[in-house]
Amino acid sequence: WRHLYFIAAPFCLLATGGVRALAAAVRRFGQGVGRAYGLAGAGAGATLAAMAALHPYQDLYFNAFVDRATPEALRTQYELKIVNTVRPHTLEFLLARYPHAPRDLTLSQQVWAAGMLPAADRARFLPVAPGRADFSVTPYPAGRAAAKAARTRGSLSPPPQSPPYAPVLYTRAAYGNQLTAVAALNLARVDAATAAPYRAAWRALQARAPDVRARFDVYLDRDARTVNWMQAPCRPADTEPWFFLHVAPADPQDLPRNRRRQGFADRNFSFSERGVRLDDACLATVPLPAYPVRALRVGQLVPETKNLALWQADLPLAPAAATQSAYRAAYRTLTARPPAHRGLFDVYVGASTVTFTKTPCAAADTEPKFRLRVEPADPQVLPDRAFDDLDFPFFARGVRFADTCLAAVSLPAYPVRSLLVGQQASGTDQWLWQADLPRAPAAPRPEYRAAYRTLTARPPTHRGVFDVYVGASTVTFAKTPCAAADTEPKFLLHVAPADPRALAGRPFDNLDFYFPARGVRLADGCLASVPLPAYPVRHLTAGQWVSGTTQPLWQADLALSRRRYAVQAYRRTWRMLATVPTAHRARFDVHVTATAVAYAKTPCTAADTDPKFLLHVVPVRARDLPPTRRPAGFDNRDFRFAWQGAHFDGHCLARAPLPAWPMAALRVGQFRAGEEPLWVAELLPAR
Repeated sequence: WRHLYFIAAPFCLLATGGVRALAAAVRRFGQGVGRAYGLAGAGAGATLAAMAALHPYQDLYFNAFVDRATPEALRTQYELKIVNTVRPHTLEFLLARYPHAPRDLTLSQQVWAAGMLPAADRARFLPVAPGRADFSVTPYPAGRAAAKAARTRGSLSPPPQSPPYAPVLYTRAAYGNQLTAVAALNLARVDAATAAPYRAAWRALQARAPDVRARFDVYLDRDARTVNWMQAPCRPADTEPWFFLHVAPADPQDLPRNRRRQGFADRNFSFSERGVRLDDACLATVPLPAYPVRALRVGQLVPETKNLALWQADLPLAPAAATQSAYRAAYRTLTARPPAHRGLFDVYVGASTVTFTKTPCAAADTEPKFRLRVEPADPQVLPDRAFDDLDFPFFARGVRFADTCLAAVSLPAYPVRSLLVGQQASGTDQWLWQADLPRAPAAPRPEYRAAYRTLTARPPTHRGVFDVYVGASTVTFAKTPCAAADTEPKFLLHVAPADPRALAGRPFDNLDFYFPARGVRLADGCLASVPLPAYPVRHLTAGQWVSGTTQPLWQADLALSRRRYAVQAYRRTWRMLATVPTAHRARFDVHVTATAVAYAKTPCTAADTDPKFLLHVVPVRARDLPPTRRPAGFDNRDFRFAWQGAHFDGHCLARAPLPAWPMAALRVGQFRAGEEPLWVAELLPAR
């Protein structure tokens, strides 16, 4: 069905057209065509019946030669493979290898291909949890490269018969460039020669002390570059949770680009992918990457979760003596100056790094996740978010030497305005501790002070909670004295252009911002400056929002129509309207031209223009509307007077542009508070 989904609609149209054509032919030519109509219906019914009879092979319904095939013929003579369906040949191999086994051919997952086997054979398979299975049907462990080579050259590298893979008993071509493999997870089900390499690996590891003692003992084999999990005795329930292995490289540049920010490679696995059972013991082996590794984090996940650890342990790889000396030298250099923050961890902020240090330092101190949020000086650097999240676990960025812990994180290349550092309480989203470190650059500070003195030397455009100064190219918010609580609410700034066409139909530009993104603190004052757009501006709405709501804490409407160019433009429009018939007379006179609707009133007060204006445009063709407006049947162009109007010479005039497509009708008016119409009129567009 999914492969035909994109052509289903044309098929439905063709079928509907065919039915209508047949019905018309029957009415015109009589019963002869009616019989053809019935024959077509019978053919469609036969197809539906064949699909039902062939289930679960209904995807072959279009092949007429298959309709009478038996299930046995379908299974043996036709390719029934679709994505995520394992070929039945792998299961037939197990049946042939273990012909006398009762219902104990346990598999680590549901294998849907078992449904293609005869009922007697199907009854011999039992899907169980990975830790309880004897066999696993998985993609070939040697990877896609080997699978592709097998398809192109007809050859396959020998199947793995030793760690870090379970012994592969059988392989067969599967979907795309993949091969399907049958692996034995329980070495009691294979011969002694196949089990010998795994038993030898077990004995070699048992001869030395583990690197980590936990729910599983963990051994690091530096020569073979593998990590090994071992447990004896081992119950099936012990291997059911997923295992995780996080690998922190010595050089973060060795990581894939999408992993560099978190600082480690994720090599999680299930026991059926990397493990085997030897008598009453369990062994799982994972190879390490080729690049130099600095630290590992091992453990298991709580079942049915993705990031909650059942148990975990950090395994630092001892750095070379030269590396130890480099860390000690860096620590001495750091501690020679005061930290940017002194607390549970001392935090040092450099030109390109943030460093966390603590002496003395216990393992419990570094267990909570470290948090680092970086806010850029220019918000355009991160258009979809307010800050960069560089949180990290200690093992991924930190080292221990003597009784000291040190973790260093590189800052992004862009200029940074502020940092939020801390640690996250284990198992929660709460901060264990945090510190806000503003990074306003030192050099611009005199310039900000000079700008502040220049601004305050003249009266503000608006005086209120914040004084607002409107310049030729910027809007500035200033306050003295200024507390942290004053700058916490989000700032509101809506800019309406003199020519509504500048924003392609939008009434205003939304330039809302948070203070850290645009502001600085100077002594006891606050200053935030926002550049204005390049187009001529007619009106500004400035203010702040109540935190967590869409209600204004305070706002000020700053009409810039007093500027000469705007006043002259409105006066010209007013004179032009004297030559245009009035389409409707009410609280406002409404004039309709080919390109715009104008609302005019004389005399006019602020109370007249306070209600929101209504403008609905009904098209001749519904397809001209945006898809989201088609159910309503009209284009909603409601607006506030402050966005598209002006007061001048005792007059009020608002002008709203009309679309270019053909219009059937216009609905104009104003709203009361609560979106109820104050007055409404239906008009015809100008011809």
